[in-house]
Amino acid sequence: MTKAYTLGSWLEEWMELYVWQSDLARSTKMCYNRAVKALPQCLYDFPLPELSPLEIRRWLLSVAREHPRAAQLDRQVMLKALRIASKLGLCGPELCDTDLQPKLQHEAARAAILSHSELVRYLHAAAMTDVAPVLMLMACGLRRGEAMGARWEHIDLDAGTLLVAGQRSRCGQAAADPLKSAASRRLIELPAALVAVLRRWPRNISGWVCDCGSHKLYQRHRKLLEDLRLPSDVTLHGLRHSFATAAAASGVPIKVLQVSLGHARYQLTADLYADHLPSLCSVSRSIYSA
Repeated sequence: MTKAYTLGSWLEEWMELYVWQSDLARSTKMCYNRAVKALPQCLYDFPLPELSPLEIRRWLLSVAREHPRAAQLDRQVMLKALRIASKLGLCGPELCDTDLQPKLQHEAARAAILSHSELVRYLHAAAMTDVAPVLMLMACGLRRGEAMGARWEHIDLDAGTLLVAGQRSRCGQAAADPLKSAASRRLIELPAALVAVLRRWPRNISGWVCDCGSHKLYQRHRKLLEDLRLPSDVTLHGLRHSFATAAAASGVPIKVLQVSLGHARYQLTADLYADHLPSLCSVSRSIYSA
């Protein structure tokens, strides 16, 4: 006999059986979990077989009026979970029909960035800190977790390359977490300044290139901005945007930039850096060669 699910009880079962057990990045799983926890009680208790696309649509539109980005995530999570429920015969296929749900738009605020010349200054100053590899890797376009997750076994100093193969969120973590997506696994070129730092960098038993915590990274980043008189509103993630903007403006093709950044979709890269659509040029190593 099939269990009688409410929408909320099914979402929790879906999280337990399909999300927590998957190879999705930990950060993605946590985002999905937050979306499930945000479901209002009236929808949580709604019997799944009686649910219609209208209830879901009304809820998504109500969320979107104040929190469009959250509504986008809610829509994604809901459709994924209901697609599985439909395949299991727990609800009708109309519940996961994308045509019946709103096409939610959200325009993220443009991140504050460093100019090309400011980024070069930042890179050279970062080389003198006790967290140099992580800050410099973020200035080369890596996400914070990817930079913290860099391991010696994935670095070829002679070739000047790093294989981005995992990420981590905290100091002392024994093993890497999965990357955000399959596209996040990539081989990147390292600028000569970073290769020089890595050649003299001490190796520890953990295998991490730099075993530092997020708080220390933030402190060092803030001090660099202050010491160099750079814009104070540039975040650690803003270094990634700074790199990508400098690369696009220097002529790196958007498809090459997509691979370098580890974006799953070309459109995402093109939308973010459309103002800098290039002609032709080279990749990361050349950006810092001046």
